[in-house]
Amino acid sequence: MLTTPEISSKIPRLALSPLIALIIVLGCGKTVQGAELGMSHYLPGVAGDVLIAQSPKPGLQVAMTFWGMYGDLNTAVLQGKVGVSLDLDLSLAIPSAFYTFEEPVLGGTYTMGIAVPFGYANLDAKLTGPQGNSLNGSADSFNLSDIAFTPLQLNWERGSFSFKFAEIIVAPTGAYDINDNVNLGRNYWSFDTVVGITWFNEQTGTELSIAPGIMFNTENDETNYQTGTEFHLDYTANQFLSENFSVGIRGYYYKQITGDSGSGALLGDFKSKSHGIGPGFVWIPKFAAGDLTVLGKWMHDLDSENRFDSDYATLVAAWKF
Repeated sequence: MLTTPEISSKIPRLALSPLIALIIVLGCGKTVQGAELGMSHYLPGVAGDVLIAQSPKPGLQVAMTFWGMYGDLNTAVLQGKVGVSLDLDLSLAIPSAFYTFEEPVLGGTYTMGIAVPFGYANLDAKLTGPQGNSLNGSADSFNLSDIAFTPLQLNWERGSFSFKFAEIIVAPTGAYDINDNVNLGRNYWSFDTVVGITWFNEQTGTELSIAPGIMFNTENDETNYQTGTEFHLDYTANQFLSENFSVGIRGYYYKQITGDSGSGALLGDFKSKSHGIGPGFVWIPKFAAGDLTVLGKWMHDLDSENRFDSDYATLVAAWKF
């Protein structure tokens, strides 16, 4: 039996929301605008790694997240006349800051915050024409991505269960130029409604958390492309082996529930889906007196459709003031 009543108070639970990604536009006119569907503002696994729905302690919390994706996408565009093969390496650094107020709101704790991602993307692509002729290309970019604001997050505690409700706004602040081969901004707004449930047994150090969400997107006015509404679900399972260390499982499920639209959606009612899973850990160093938490994970896509088939790696350092 573990004695773990202090675990939940040690962990800075930053409201790291589904954020930022990148849009890939190859320099071939409108031929491959459908590649916009390869990613979205939802980043698998960014909802959190431990005690996702538990109320943060009042005060300021900051974190630095390093998020990496390594994937490929193969599809046919323009009614099968052109094949596209894409290989993408994407690395993001995401500094974030959240403040939890002491005064309760609607019987729960109120938190607001911001995350400002920037990073590097490298893309290799091959376009194959109807006669079998091909064009190979490579491009990269280091720049700011789209900033995510959390104006509202509420958390409630009920015995061993915790609940969360959050509204996240992703603004088109990232670098974007339709004439560039790779952009780290997506040039449209996203509005994400996320809820979370955590069950934590303090006697055994066992945790289960889920965080489903619905993301609505506006149209990219440069490409006249509107990504459809997206459902996403992140989940975690942790077993604390001591008060300072746990291991567990991380996973996600993603599916577009409405198709893409707009004159730039050349593939028509185009939808994507994917899901992945992998191991993760939580470390609360003793030397930091519980103020520092280090979290890491790796996830592998088990299946993907009209979306990059990827591996994801995340490392987070979170500090509570």
